[in-house]
Amino acid sequence: MYRFTILALAALTLGACFKSSGGQDKLAYDACLASAKKDAKVGSAAFASLEQSKITGSTGEEEIRVNIPYELDGKKALFQCIAQKQSDGNFKVIF
Repeated sequence: MYRFTILALAALTLGACFKSSGGQDKLAYDACLASAKKDAKVGSAAFASLEQSKITGSTGEEEIRVNIPYELDGKKALFQCIAQKQSDGNFKVIF
């Protein structure tokens, strides 16, 4: 019984980490998408969804690298940025 309890707690902890990471991924994606839409060169492009984008840790837990595919004038390209977690939990684009 003791082993089962420990395994159950470990599974719940890991699940919470993955869920939290997904939430942070969305916040980082939203910050980068907003930045992309303000960009004079690519702002009018058709951008990929969160699920179609590649999101990875960058230089630590506080920064997330976001690669958003887009199409503009029939050409496909990639908008890349790094979003940094702020003290209020939101993300700010730093690159």
